[in-house]
Amino acid sequence: MENRVTNEIEYKNHFQQELLKLLIQKYENSKAFATGEPSKQRPQIAIEKSPFHKDYNDEMDFRKKEWIHDVVIKLSREGIITHTWEKFGEGRQLAKLFLEFDKLQVAYELAGVTPRDVKMTRLRGVLMPLLRHPWPWVVAWASSAVQALSERRTVGLDLDDKPGYEQLVVVLSELPKLEDNVPKRVLSQRLFQDTKLFERSVERRLVQLIHAHADIEFESDAEALESVGIAAHPRNVFVAGPLAFRTGEGGEVSLKVFRGGVGLSHATVWALEPVPSDVKRIILIENLTSWHQWVADREGEDEIVVYTGGFPNRTVQLLLKKIAGLAKAYHWGDIDVGGIRIFEFIRENFIHDLQPIGMDVAVFLEYAKKGMELGRGYERKVEAMLKDGQFSRWHDLLRLMLAHGKRIEQESVDKLPLPDSKL
Repeated sequence: MENRVTNEIEYKNHFQQELLKLLIQKYENSKAFATGEPSKQRPQIAIEKSPFHKDYNDEMDFRKKEWIHDVVIKLSREGIITHTWEKFGEGRQLAKLFLEFDKLQVAYELAGVTPRDVKMTRLRGVLMPLLRHPWPWVVAWASSAVQALSERRTVGLDLDDKPGYEQLVVVLSELPKLEDNVPKRVLSQRLFQDTKLFERSVERRLVQLIHAHADIEFESDAEALESVGIAAHPRNVFVAGPLAFRTGEGGEVSLKVFRGGVGLSHATVWALEPVPSDVKRIILIENLTSWHQWVADREGEDEIVVYTGGFPNRTVQLLLKKIAGLAKAYHWGDIDVGGIRIFEFIRENFIHDLQPIGMDVAVFLEYAKKGMELGRGYERKVEAMLKDGQFSRWHDLLRLMLAHGKRIEQESVDKLPLPDSKL
């Protein structure tokens, strides 16, 4: 409580409000609130251990103690609180103050506080539309949040930021409709008529949600946002090799003539129609350094080589849809949790017969000394994948990761993962 005195009425009003807020806080953190039923243990504070003790014992201004007594006695007469005095200090030295359950509503009104259960009901209503969201991980998060709020649990939700969650729901509801990666400020203007509102009020919460609940482990916040269609700026997809296509504007184009590959914009990928060509295989590569390495070392091998950029953004995903089926497809990525999850995402959603290269026991054992150490938190992720049937084909590799305590980034592999004879 602020140690200031201007006049009696102002001080008493301020003390009453702060006292009731503190007692309400005690109540809302108690078992009685969690169960919704009054308990024998009433919310209470001891004056000497409260924020009010300095004012109460201020020898330079005895009026404050008298004013505190006046407020306590008044609230006790109204049945909102009860109080006790120190032994041998009746009428002179307060001991404890108790909030009465049957006067909770009055206490809330006098304190100017919105009841926590009301905030929970309002926030639950805000999140309910997400239960019909087309993305399972969004539904799973919303379901757990709505269930927790119904049980009077906050699970990390900010009950005082209902507008922020309303904005988050607006964004989450829009994302499945996006066909391309949309720049942050374009999306913000489209949804809120404010180019900076997304970055100011929604981005941090959305990024945390994606990291915590999406199925893929992302290496950066930018990659997490790109996974749902939001980008700082438009990004091209790098492709090399004999990809031949028409764009609807006449004639055919083959990327085979462009040494070192090219970057295709989303608009180009959207318009292109692949045509038959001499393609032996399709190679997907997770990291840019390794993509350049592969393209430089294997030029002329009649392979379409695509840089996925870690988790594939919307432009990469669109290209994968269009080239799936042109030839047998392989994926080379990190030997770690993220690399395995990226492979499985592409296999499940775009190329069902996708095969890994350079992501096997032999490569792991050859490069284990160059691997990065696993922390305990990372080990738990590996252990969880071992229990998940989705990753059964990777179990031998995952066990090796735990046994060696290592994971291997693709750039550590300084020679091509497999010779032509094994492709």
